[in-house]
Amino acid sequence: MLARHRHSLLAIVGLLAIALTGVSHMSMPDATAGQPLPLSTTFTTTPTSVLSAAVGPKIVATFDTLANPLSARPTTDLESIKELANHDPWALARLGHQRCERDIHEYTCLFLKQERIDGKLRDVEEIEVRYRDEPKAVYMIWKRNADQAKRVLFQDTAEFVNDKGEKVARVEPAGVLIRLVVADILMPIHGKRARQSSRRSIDEFGFLSTLDLLDHYNQLGADNGVLHLRYEGEGEIDGRPTFKIVRYLPYNGPDGTWPDAKMVMHIDQEWLLPTAVYSYADREGRELLGSYVHTKVKLNPGLDADAFHF
Repeated sequence: MLARHRHSLLAIVGLLAIALTGVSHMSMPDATAGQPLPLSTTFTTTPTSVLSAAVGPKIVATFDTLANPLSARPTTDLESIKELANHDPWALARLGHQRCERDIHEYTCLFLKQERIDGKLRDVEEIEVRYRDEPKAVYMIWKRNADQAKRVLFQDTAEFVNDKGEKVARVEPAGVLIRLVVADILMPIHGKRARQSSRRSIDEFGFLSTLDLLDHYNQLGADNGVLHLRYEGEGEIDGRPTFKIVRYLPYNGPDGTWPDAKMVMHIDQEWLLPTAVYSYADREGRELLGSYVHTKVKLNPGLDADAFHF
């Protein structure tokens, strides 16, 4: 019986490359395979800001002027943030990084993920996520379209390192037959199979990691003279207003240097967190590589140790 299910058990690794990276309650329309998740985006400003490789990021607002992330900011402050977004979207993202690093220590959300793997666009997955920053912990529970697993828990601690020194996650398989053989297993999160099965690993999940990756590829693009970054007005994700920034890079396939040809990021206007990211293989935005949307986000909900009990 073990031999019969060996292939399925190996396939479980695929879920460990979980995508990267929230908000108030909404009912999301169903998305069908071959189509990106729907956006409720309304442009209220004409794009006026473009950053090229010749223009580096410059912080033109201080983080300390912002209010508590769970409360609304005064209108005058919001206007200054809008002006920052319009004139320097990279600086806006770095401001969000400061806010997240200082004030956001944990959160829960319903994470909607859709990715193109081996040329095929998979169904939209709905995943309940519990996230903690110190020590980093990500607990994912699949609610719809589970592929390889029902649950995955990763913690950046010694307990989640195997005898080869590899970081691992604890996995409950999705298949009923597989669970008759084994209840849960520990699987490496950076193995070759994992990278072949998804675009990002589970330890790269989170608002802060998303902003780190944005900054990394922005800087790499700027250093190589290929970055094109601009602000494209205001949008909406999960009923909350956002700032929409778009980046273009010379994407040349999944094994190349660049993560995508076109990236669209929605930054929540109040929280300054990246609540949605859409990656495309072409500058026109026709071929979706990955769609990552945070909904029903609760910031700093006071999670205890039991919230990360497998």
